[in-house]
Formats: sequence, structure tokens, C-alpha cells
Amino acid sequence: MSVMAHDIDTVEDGPGPIPNSVLGKAFSILSAFDDDNDTLRLVDLSQRSGVPKPSVYRLAQELVSLGLLERVDNGYRIGFSVFALSQRVGSASLLRSVGRPVLVDLVAMTRGTAHLAVLEGTGTYYLEKLGGTRSVHALSKVGGRLPLTCTASGKLLLAMSPHHEDLLDAVVAERMQRLTSHSTLDHATLRRELDTIREHQLATEHEEALLGFKSFAVPIYDSGHTVIAALSLTVPVCHSGDGALVRTLRLASAGITRQHTKLAMGGGERPSPALRLYR
Repeated sequence: MSVMAHDIDTVEDGPGPIPNSVLGKAFSILSAFDDDNDTLRLVDLSQRSGVPKPSVYRLAQELVSLGLLERVDNGYRIGFSVFALSQRVGSASLLRSVGRPVLVDLVAMTRGTAHLAVLEGTGTYYLEKLGGTRSVHALSKVGGRLPLTCTASGKLLLAMSPHHEDLLDAVVAERMQRLTSHSTLDHATLRRELDTIREHQLATEHEEALLGFKSFAVPIYDSGHTVIAALSLTVPVCHSGDGALVRTLRLASAGITRQHTKLAMGGGERPSPALRLYR
């Protein structure tokens, strides 16, 4: 049984149009790095970004001086300043700080893999991932994207979006992705599943993302009762007691929603690792 590449971020159609602005070129250079290529030579940066080598060389020196790139013996890699800036993203940073202690508890209780994900365009973007002894070491990663229609988190975010019809049309127009032979490609079946997800506020997948594993996802809301993220658990398909797992997941998402709403409205301090599900 053949399985497609797990991470669509690694699939490239080649460089797009070469940006005209300095900022655009710098962004293209930084975007050339991925999980499989965390260190790149000058020629690699030029080929992957589409920016001419002389411009790459000049901009790389400036990015190094700003800490956005780091010079190593055989090329360049992303600098610490990129990570530092990413931690200042308001909503995402707050969600991570509120959600991480709860994910720690979920992993301890289930020994599965807990994810915190948000909608980004037509993909599922992972803000946080923690795993236990039943951890999924492949597939998802913090900062990575996966198709909306193959993961429990993605299907939940798609179903619960205020613009779910337009979003589904966009996903279909881009051609629905498959991660395994179990991934859904039938539009009518997917629409029925999305209706069920909205009704029960619960999304599931069974070997649609990774063979041998199943996932469950529930929503996290903002103060206006709009879904802003998905909390999910992934366990082996042989795991029993799915009902108890879903109840634990709902309890966890309610805790994150409550704490996030409180902090977003200016009440209280950011959570410490002492925050637990029972609070």
C-alpha cells in the first residue's frame, strides 16, 4: 500500500515569480528553509528562493547582522531572532501559553499525542505538539501545515469556520489532498461529515492522516463563541475507551477557552506550568 508524502510543506512546484522589493526578496530567502533543509548554501538559497545569487549574498549579510540568519561553515541557517519574533505573535502566543500546560496533562493522562492547531488559509497550522509513549513522531510538527480534510483538527476547523462553504470550495478548487489511502476525496461524503461535526462539535479521523493512528478534535472558542483553534489527541487505532478520551478532551478545551477568554479580556496573569485540567 503506497502512502503519499506526509507533509505538504515539502512538496514544491518550484520558485514562483521573483519578488521585486527588498522585503519580498528577504522573505523569499527566509522561506527557502524547511525541515529537511535547515542549512542551505548560497546557491541553494538562490535556487529555492528565485532571487539572483548576487542579491542573495548581499541580503544574507544584512539578515545575518540582524540575527535573522546565522552563518555556518557550509552555508546559512535561520537565526534566533526569527524564533524570538514568532513568540510575540499576539493571539498565537497567548493560545500556546494557555494551551501548553493543558497539553502536558493530556499527554500524561492518555500517553497519546496532543495538538493545538489553527486555520491558516486552506491548511491546518500547528501551534503546539506534545507526545507521550504513544507519540506520533512523524507527520505533524510545530509550525507545520497539513491538509484540512485529512486530519481531525483540520476537519473541525473547516466545519466550524463561519465561512465554511467558501472555504470548502477553495479546498476543492485546490484539489483535495490525500495522506493515506483512507483519506476522503469524495465531496459529498465530506460535506455530510462536516455537517455531523458541526452538530456534535467533534471531529474524528481513522488512519486518514497516518496509518495505524486515529485522532479526535474539539473546538476552542474566543469570547464571542467563535472557534479560534482545535485541540486534538492522536492515539493508536487499537486504543480503547474513546468515549472517556473525548470527555477528557472536551474538559481540556473548555479550560483553555475559559483561560484564554479571561486573559484576552485583560483579566489575570498568563498561566504557569501549574495550570491543570481541573482548574
